[in-house]
This record gives sequence, structure tokens and C-alpha cells, in this order.
Amino acid sequence: MALADRCLTHRWVGCSSRADDQHRVLPTAGSRLSSVVSATGTSESIWKLANGTGTELWSGQGARVLGRPAISSDGRYVAFSVRQHGQTLLYVMQADGANARIVTDSLNLQGSPAWAPDGQSITSAVDDHGVPHLFRVPVDGRSPALFVQEYSVDPAWAPDGRFVVYSGPDIGTTFSVKAVTAQAAAHPLPALTLTRGARHLAFLPGGRAIVLLRGEVQHKNLWLIDLETGAERQLTNLTPDFDIRDFDISPDGREVVLERAQEHSDVMLLDLPRP
Repeated sequence: MALADRCLTHRWVGCSSRADDQHRVLPTAGSRLSSVVSATGTSESIWKLANGTGTELWSGQGARVLGRPAISSDGRYVAFSVRQHGQTLLYVMQADGANARIVTDSLNLQGSPAWAPDGQSITSAVDDHGVPHLFRVPVDGRSPALFVQEYSVDPAWAPDGRFVVYSGPDIGTTFSVKAVTAQAAAHPLPALTLTRGARHLAFLPGGRAIVLLRGEVQHKNLWLIDLETGAERQLTNLTPDFDIRDFDISPDGREVVLERAQEHSDVMLLDLPRP
């Protein structure tokens, strides 16, 4: 049964112990775990939460993680961008934190990276004279290349790799969502305008629909958008005091992880019950 047809229940999988910790959630393929970015002083680190237990995967002195980490479609690798010692660096490491390496240090990275479904490259926004454009960064050491020439940030690839969706510039408190094919040609999408603070887009299995945050700047719910018909469906009806800062969906489409913004940020897992 599709995500849109299920009721959402939740359970806590982890929370911060400091009011100034920052978190970004990340489900891992085929498992009940998430990862968070935790801030302590001037440094940030990436942690894995599994069964209520936290394990540090990566840390860097004076490092600030840009956007949110991205996991490869096979669940084996994590990509993340950091600003450290005046540089922006794109890293790749194994899902257990081993063998972290810098993929590129020559770009002014911005926002969250995204793995191409074939695992051969990472797509990320790069700031060029104040305007972000999507670049493709091969993981084998070849040179990065411009991918999308217009303003473009926070990419999300369709599971089959046919196209990628991304966010356009803020116009007031809103922005539009666009798409291009793997060959950088315009790809048709239903007209979609979102409220600032809701740039994260997540595909459901099959690539026909995406899940996103929609609502007011300080209060949003999860919605499902059918990219073929344009049909929209609200998935959650959260109370006004429940402020979602981020979310993600497991690759099988059965679980949603929510990050709640409050004095002590919590990470919760929404279980999608089987019929």
C-alpha cells in the first residue's frame, strides 16, 4: 500500500542533550536508523542513531556541515559538505563512517548534496558570484561540471535517474520547484510553489510522487504530490505547536523520520503500519 494510504504513528528514536544542538535527519536503506548533525561549540559532527544508541561517524575541528548528509541509493555511502578553515569540502564516507575522503575542495558549495542514482556522481549547488547553480561532481576524481545554468539548489533525483527536481530562488516568502532531465533539458512538472523553509523534497519509490513540507513559515505538514497528475494529498495534520524542521523517507517508502524544532530538538520515526 502506498504511503499516502497509510496512517502515521510515531516513536522516539533519539533526541539531543543540548539546546544548541543542530540536527538533520537521514534514514538508511532497509534499516531503522537515522543520522543527525550535532553542534558543539564551533564544530559539528555527524552521528548515527540506531535503536536509541548514538554512534559518531565523522567530526572535524571547526567544521560546519552544509545542508544535510545524503546517502547513496544502495545504502553503502554517505556524502556531505562542510565549511572548514575557510574552504568548502565535499566528503564521501562509508555508511559506518570508515574511509572518509574529500571528493572536491575547489567549489563554493551551498545547500544539501544529492547522490545520482547510479552512485557515480554527486549533485550539489555551487555559489558562482552570488548565484547558486547545480554541478555534477564525479566521485572518481574527475573534474566537476556545470549541470543547471539557472538558479538551482537542494536537488533530489528521481529513483530511476531520469530527472532531478530542485528549488528556484525565493520570491518573497515562496519559491518554485523545477526539474531537468539527466541531460539537463527541461522536464515538465505540475506548477509547484512552496513556502520558504521547506526546500527538502523526497521521492517515493517508483518516482511518480514526491513528499514535501507545505504550510506556513513556522508550521508545516507533509504533503504528497503526484508528479504525473498534479494531484495533492495531505499526509499529516500536526498541531500548531509541532514545528517540523526536516524529514526524510526510507527507500521502501514505509517509514518517515521527522525532526521537530524546539528547545531540545527531537528526532522521531513515523512507522507506516502494514495492512
